[in-house]
Amino acid sequence: MDEKATNGRGAAQESGRATPRARLGISPEEFAEMGRVGAMYYEHGNLEKARTIFEGLVEIDPQSAAAHSALGALLTRTERYDEALRHLDSAVELDPGQIAPYVNRAEIFIKRGRAEEAVANLRRAIALDPSERDPAANRARAMALGIAEALKAQGIN
Repeated sequence: MDEKATNGRGAAQESGRATPRARLGISPEEFAEMGRVGAMYYEHGNLEKARTIFEGLVEIDPQSAAAHSALGALLTRTERYDEALRHLDSAVELDPGQIAPYVNRAEIFIKRGRAEEAVANLRRAIALDPSERDPAANRARAMALGIAEALKAQGIN
């Protein structure tokens, strides 16, 4: 989870009612810490525990782009592409400035033979990182280079 998860938007009122996170009294810092724990499980390959945490984060704060992005990444990794796309689309809708959801969507589109959509998502991810510092954007650059090399090998420029 990144700092965008702690910006307080998710604790805002939702249709005049308090969000589950606000009703539970979970602070932005506590929410972010839960995300870090989920990320730790994800990085260590304990995907079931990570998924439980990420699903819980989405439940308690459905307006958290970071939570949707994290769950979408996990679902991409476990090849649950339809579910992943729903969460990645939510992440982009909630915060179009995040890079990772675009890269994960591109990966799914590549696997599904939807090259134009993949390239559009890779372009967006790369454009969001002009300083070339974000790991997800650098992954997008590598994917784009791989696509270009594959097209060149096929004689398509």
